[in-house]
Formats: sequence, structure tokens, C-alpha cells
Amino acid sequence: MKIETVFNIFSWYEEIKKSGKPVAWCSAFAPVEFLMAAGVIPVFPENHAAMLGAIQTRRDFDHPYSAPAIEKAESIGLQSPKLCTYALSDLGILLGGPRSPIRGLPKPDFFYACDSQCQVVERWGDQVQDILSTSQASIPHYVLHAPSLVKKEEHSPQELDDFRGQIERHIDAMCKYLGTTFSESRLKEVTIEAERANQLWQQCLELAKHQPTPWSNTDAFTAMAPIVIARGTKQCTAYYQQLHDELSQRVEKKIQAVSEERTRLLWDAIPIWPRKDWIAQFAAERQAVFVASTYTHSWWFHFDVDDPVNSLVKRYAWNTMNRSTQWILDWTLGLVNDYAVDGIVCHWNASCGIWNSYVKRRLSGYEAAGIPYQVIAADMVDARAFDEVTVSQQLSEFIEKLQKK
Repeated sequence: MKIETVFNIFSWYEEIKKSGKPVAWCSAFAPVEFLMAAGVIPVFPENHAAMLGAIQTRRDFDHPYSAPAIEKAESIGLQSPKLCTYALSDLGILLGGPRSPIRGLPKPDFFYACDSQCQVVERWGDQVQDILSTSQASIPHYVLHAPSLVKKEEHSPQELDDFRGQIERHIDAMCKYLGTTFSESRLKEVTIEAERANQLWQQCLELAKHQPTPWSNTDAFTAMAPIVIARGTKQCTAYYQQLHDELSQRVEKKIQAVSEERTRLLWDAIPIWPRKDWIAQFAAERQAVFVASTYTHSWWFHFDVDDPVNSLVKRYAWNTMNRSTQWILDWTLGLVNDYAVDGIVCHWNASCGIWNSYVKRRLSGYEAAGIPYQVIAADMVDARAFDEVTVSQQLSEFIEKLQKK
């Protein structure tokens, strides 16, 4: 049973286009609260790319909107692994080839990338600059370089000071470029709203700890959109309050996501957007349900509303993509324990090397911990990489094995 609470993402983008406010195209883990405090609306090409993969042009899994967009980008020589298929999808739309279900993103005033997740986001911004320079004045591209935690557990004070200095220089340059003003009081307002939404989002995810779960993490893939694109706004907070209320009522009324739930799964890595619903249905038909994922649970933040600047700096200096293998393994095994997971399905993503590196390095840890896992090869938005026969067999055998155990 799917959730009923809906965030109208189409209206969200339309309102931004009508607002007349400056727009920044941002990578997923850019510290957008600072931008919002300067009167700038953050927009996320990665979210656009996920939509392109999740929505089909003619109700055909093999023909999502991302398919012709990727082909358009490839036709001018853009390709993976230099650019992932998220980037290729979004850039294909920008190149003017296929159509977008939201008629494209609002026009950007600049691009802002934080490389805590990967290096592709910087190259993505470079391509946006190049493409737009043929039709309009060149836009600035700011890149925030995050200090790595791959070989240690905490950032040094000096690293955090340097990271904060980068942000301050960027905001100063952006304000001068746009003629806007940064407001510390506005930053606090945005941070308070973001913190409220973040906590509600976590509470929604944690309701899946109930056995049986009131909702599938596959539904959470869609429900996470507001925490990505609208955090810091009252609309985002209201959405997660409504979602939390609905899920709490489901728990109270003993409404199950999957009838007669037998097997609880964790999804590791980015969803296969063109096949998200197909995979959920395939599992449900076998009384299996995804109750957690490393993807949705990567979107958790905690901000100190009494010290917005320092708490934002400390949190945005890392995400799960620039943590150590041991940290990621321990965190994932914690999800397995907390959500009573029977097995892990790992997505080996054809165009996201950084996720694959983490998947590969953690497999031995899963084995050592006695956690069953199944690796399936596909791509986040490129439907050509999905082999339905192979994946069907792999998932069917894996679920059957878990249920026999």
C-alpha cells in the first residue's frame, strides 16, 4: 500500500520559475541554507535527473524521459565515467533535445558544487557553463572543496576553518554578483526550518522499524525529494509533518506496506529509478519489503539552531560519500540491526564509481558480520543497463534463500 501524502514537485518548480528570485543550480550536498539567507533559491539538477529516470514517456520501463536525454548528451561526445548518467540526463535536456516533464529547470544565475559527494559535480557545472555560454552570458561556477574523512574519523579545527572560509568567500562573491545581501537572521530562520524538517524526516524513516513496516523504503525514495530540494522552507516541514501523521496512523491501525510481510531488505546505493516501482512490486509479490536504504538515510542532518554557521559548516564538510570504509560499514550494519533487516541488495551502478567503490569495500564486512547480500548490476537512470531476466532471477533466488533460512 503506497503512501497518500504527496509533495507537488511540479508546482514547486513552477513557483520558482514565477518568483523572479535569483536561482542557483546546486549539487546535492551544497550548503544551501547560506544561499537562501542571501535571497537565492537553490535548484538541484540531480533531482531533475532522478525525475527523468523515474517518469516514463509512454508508461514503458525501458523509455523513461532520461533515455533520449542521455542519447542527446552522448551525441555531442559527453559520456560516462567522466560524467554520470545523472549529469548526462540533465545536460541532454539543457542541450535542447528531448523534453522534460517539468519543462526544464528554472534558468540559473550561477552553479554551486560541493565535491563532498564526488568530483563529477564540478565537471557537471563546467558543462553547464559551456552549454549556456552559447545562448546567454556566461554564469559563474563556484566549487566548494570538502576536506576528506576517508582515512580518519573527525575533521581538524583547521580543516573546518578552511571550509568555512571557502563558504564565506563564495557567499560574498555571490552577493556582489547578484546585488543581494546575506542576512544572519534569515540564516537562523532557514536553519530552524531545516532542522524541523530533518528531524521529522528521520522520524518518518524510523517508523519503518515497526514489524511489519507501515511503509516501504521504496516509497521513501520518492518522499525524500522535499528534504533534498526544499529543506529550509515551511512547505518542506509541513510535508513531513503530514507524512509523519499518516505513517503514525498506519502504525496505530496496523496497516502494512506489504501483506503478510516475511522478509525485510535493505537497499544499498542509489535507486534504479526507471525500475523503482517494478522492484518494489517484485519484492512485495514474494512477501518481501525494503525497510531501509543507505540512500534515503544519507539525507539526515542535525543543525544547532543556536549556532547556525558552525553547525552548518561542520555538517556539510562530510556526507556518507567521503567517510571511511569502516565508518560506512559500521553505519550500514547499524541500519541492518535497527531495522531488523534479513538481507542487503546492493546496486552496482554502471555510472557511479564512488558508490561502487563503497559497495565493493563493504562486501567483505557484510560476510564477516554474517549478513546475506545480493549484488545486482544496473544504472540509476539509464534503462539500457537493466537486464530484467537476470535481475528477476537474482532477486527471486535471494529472497527465496532468505525465507528458507
